[in-house]
Amino acid sequence: MSSNKNLDLEAVLEILEERVLQHTGRYLLPSEMVLIKGSWDGKDYKEIANDSGYNVHYLQTGVGTPLWTMLTQVVGEGVQVKKLTLRNILLKLAKKEYLKKLEASYQNVDRLIGTTRLYGEIPKITSFYGRQDEISFLKREVNIFKKRCIALIGIAGIGKTILASKLIEEILLEDSSNYEYVIWKTIKRSSTIDNLVTDLINTFNIEQAEYITLQTKLSLLLNYLQSHRCLLVLDGFEAIAPVNIFEKRLEYEDFFVGITQEKHQSCVIVTSQVPLKEIAYVNLNSSIVSIQIEGLEEDAAIQLMREKGIAGEKCKELIETYRGNPSELEAVSDRINRIFGGNLEKFFDYRTTVIGPRVEAMLNLQFGQNGLLTDLQKQVMVYLAEEMAKSSALIPFSKLINDLKERLKLEVMSISKVISALEGLEQRSLIEASKKSSKHELSYGMEPVIKKYILVDPYGLVYKSSNKKELTSYIQGQNSL
Repeated sequence: MSSNKNLDLEAVLEILEERVLQHTGRYLLPSEMVLIKGSWDGKDYKEIANDSGYNVHYLQTGVGTPLWTMLTQVVGEGVQVKKLTLRNILLKLAKKEYLKKLEASYQNVDRLIGTTRLYGEIPKITSFYGRQDEISFLKREVNIFKKRCIALIGIAGIGKTILASKLIEEILLEDSSNYEYVIWKTIKRSSTIDNLVTDLINTFNIEQAEYITLQTKLSLLLNYLQSHRCLLVLDGFEAIAPVNIFEKRLEYEDFFVGITQEKHQSCVIVTSQVPLKEIAYVNLNSSIVSIQIEGLEEDAAIQLMREKGIAGEKCKELIETYRGNPSELEAVSDRINRIFGGNLEKFFDYRTTVIGPRVEAMLNLQFGQNGLLTDLQKQVMVYLAEEMAKSSALIPFSKLINDLKERLKLEVMSISKVISALEGLEQRSLIEASKKSSKHELSYGMEPVIKKYILVDPYGLVYKSSNKKELTSYIQGQNSL
């Protein structure tokens, strides 16, 4: 945070002076304020003296020495405050005070951080690991490049929601006056785009006639986004998406086209397990940034597990097995603690794979709800799981095609449909693709958790939904492309 130039110095000084008053019973002196402000800006004593009219020796010894001693006791928290460390210490102080205000705002209906009004239940961040590159990238896209829509795409439990929450925290900390409104909207299952737009209109108290069309509601919402600076988070957008219904996808397209192509000063952040192009017939133009959220880097994942009481040489193997998915690592760590007393080696002796609740719920939905996966996609997943149960080796594309043709008793298979199915599954992180070099064909596999779910089929959804007979009739007669 030391490079933060947007943070309001006056707000920081207000927090500091309150602390000084509590501890010493007095306010900061004008000469002390001059020295603090100059140090914040990185000036040396001579520059501060020239700007303020104070004597250099007086600032350095008469003001500086007792000031740094006093501030070390008041805000140092074990770190010595001096001219070079002052800025970082004050930034930490300001962040701590901001988080207190944010925590208090959860209990308050009329919630305000700085000049920003908050609506909705922004998830509390109890722990956050790694992701600094992602946070820096997202802040640039929002603050500098002014993107109107950012989509965070990834498998269940990978950390999309907590990343969006952390992004909001960082943005508000750096400049709590940048947005008039921050709205967090968790999408309810079986909702519609009409419900969503209506809820947003009601949140903003926009006047509307009793019976109006979706198009009119969209116009009202877009007008508001144009006239007010809003940061809107739509969390769990896949819940709204029966992607096989053409009319619904056109509604979603109208929504995304509106929030990305109409000029406005707001930003919409979407989290989804399903890529936006599968939800809406929307051209992902330059105003939309779509980011695939991957698992935690090794160091961050090890930190997570260490805080769960899990350590040892096998940690790296566990991280690879669960692809750094934080919710899966937490779930398996809890089981290791509960069943094996925290002994990671004993857990590996049983050669089992734990399916965490978030991924299990996601796969239940993918295989259980019509329209989320095509029949061909389901059959590809079943095939890959069964093949990788025989051998952990990835399956080359040519073998996959030939085996599926034989499996489905087809003379001809539409290669283009298989490619589309594979690409869709890869974008949802349901399968993995790899190649040895640019001259080799792609090979496919899947992570152990998903493979186990398919093979165990805990709720009888997998093999019931991947009906070979129905699939054969679906692609029979297609021309090979």
